[in-house]
Amino acid sequence: MKAKNSDIEKIEVFSGISKNSIVEIKNSADVIELKKNKALYSDRQQLDYVYFLISGNVSLIKSSESGENRVIFLLNDGSMINEPLMRKNTSGIECWGFEDSKILRIGLKTFDKIMSKDYILARNCMLEMEKRIRRLYRQLKNLTSSNIEKKLAAKLYRLGTQYGLKENEIEDYTYINLNLTVTYIAKMLGYQRETVSRSLKLLAQKEIILQKDRKFYVNIEKARQFFKK
Repeated sequence: MKAKNSDIEKIEVFSGISKNSIVEIKNSADVIELKKNKALYSDRQQLDYVYFLISGNVSLIKSSESGENRVIFLLNDGSMINEPLMRKNTSGIECWGFEDSKILRIGLKTFDKIMSKDYILARNCMLEMEKRIRRLYRQLKNLTSSNIEKKLAAKLYRLGTQYGLKENEIEDYTYINLNLTVTYIAKMLGYQRETVSRSLKLLAQKEIILQKDRKFYVNIEKARQFFKK
């Protein structure tokens, strides 16, 4: 399926780029669908495309030597999925559909040529990569903490601020508008499911989070105060 102007407008790194770049992207890119729990690409796979998320959510996952999966990033619509500059065009991580998603893809060589003629596009991509690196720094900082409850509160706080919906029937709580499971949260933190389940119960006792009808709610202010102290 060919890309439309409406698809291009949704991608954050395309903001402010030249009209010529938009035309080239529209003429060169196509749109594909990624189903929930299906892989877009695997770790160490040589890639021929740069991918951008039009709608939905995808997980970027890294497997350990023991075979355990760790969710490094959960990306939402408008995000650049992989980097336009990769060592030997090889991915350092794998990408899976968190839910049914629509993805714009453009050939790596073609995108490189477009970037070479559009400073704003190249700068936007570098800023996006910098933002991702900063997020990795925060993750490394959290690894030094042995307090899983604080790590969990911080993760739910960030999910609440990014994907939260305020629901009036549950006062003081924000609904995390994602199809989250305890298993997935455990993969985000790098802990066993049972350990995360116990910690969720402790945070619920402190009225920081609430689980209802398989949905997760977080008290944003209490969560922030808890992991900051």
